Amino acid sequence: MPAWAAAALLLTAVVIHTGGELWHAAAGFEISFALAPPRATGQYLGVFGPGAGLAEAFGPALLIWLSLGWGRPDRYVVGVLSALTGLLAPVAVRRAERHRGAPRTAESASAV
Repeated sequence: MPAWAAAALLLTAVVIHTGGELWHAAAGFEISFALAPPRATGQYLGVFGPGAGLAEAFGPALLIWLSLGWGRPDRYVVGVLSALTGLLAPVAVRRAERHRGAPRTAESASAV
């Protein structure tokens, strides 16, 4: 591959990755704020933060373990896991929104 094509490909990958990171961060905070009850926003964000930190801490170790342990098939495993989480996240958010909008019963109100 010529150097200019490799540079163009790398620049395109950086732009796509940066856009994905920004979209992910914005979506995570939006979901955290939108699904949290108004009086518990801080608590919800307090749980969200460590969860994201754990993913950032253990994600690279998992990728390294897959790469060293499985070789080439790890790319397929990571791709399938990424696709599944990407497809299931909107389903989970819609379900949470439905439950959040559902009228509260006496039991659920007393539990809060």
